[in-house]
Amino acid sequence: MTSLRALYLNFKNDFGDLLEVTDFSIATWLAFGAGLQLLTQSCLPSGLSYWLPLLYLIYRIARLSIDCRRVFTGTFTNVMFGPWSATLPEPEEPSAVTATSDGVVMFLLGARINHPLGKLAPGNAEIDKVFKDMWVEAEKNRMKWSYLGRSATLYDISDGEGITTFWISYWKDLKGLQAFATSSAHRLGQNAYRKKQFPYMGIMHETYHSPKGSWETIYDNVPPLGLGKAKYVIGEGPDGFKLGDTLKPIRIQSTMYGRMGREK
Repeated sequence: MTSLRALYLNFKNDFGDLLEVTDFSIATWLAFGAGLQLLTQSCLPSGLSYWLPLLYLIYRIARLSIDCRRVFTGTFTNVMFGPWSATLPEPEEPSAVTATSDGVVMFLLGARINHPLGKLAPGNAEIDKVFKDMWVEAEKNRMKWSYLGRSATLYDISDGEGITTFWISYWKDLKGLQAFATSSAHRLGQNAYRKKQFPYMGIMHETYHSPKGSWETIYDNVPPLGLGKAKYVIGEGPDGFKLGDTLKPIRIQSTMYGRMGREK
């Protein structure tokens, strides 16, 4: 039983998000619904085929009505009220301070599928696993690579032809990001890409380094996002790294310069 569950979890992790709701347009979903309706009419009694979509619609309306009455208690429970700002700890040892250890590095990694089949394009399942392995390796080397975390997969909804995805990751210094770039998982994907094993995939990245006193954040009535969702290592335990939150409450009257920790 345990081995079957492990196989299921591995399969879900590798392929569970291969296809998502946002991968298809509204017109495509309507076509799917019309096709399903025709199928139920041909396979089920006529009365039942009419009632199934109506019952589902009634369920969705009832669920929406209930959710609207319990906002912040039963739904949207991860919203953090009041102004918050992300802060990062300074190195404890002065000798550990480097040219970039007093700031933050943001690494924007993007990929575009240039194929009408989108995520069903040849080779996409393999490259999807490569990306996941890269982030798993970053998690395992949080302390060594000064990795702080990343966003969930983001989509460019303005792309009407291909599928463009992004990941925003945060690092404490450029040295750690460079170590990530030379890691085995990244090298594996990079070599395969250069050998044209993924001909329908396009890749891009942008790197930004903001030294101390040159960046600030503010979050108000939202769940942890961006750098506010990142974590830094405060120690190691039997179950792995002990992580600290970057979010700290701030005064409503705080200013941009104040959050940067400097004068105008």
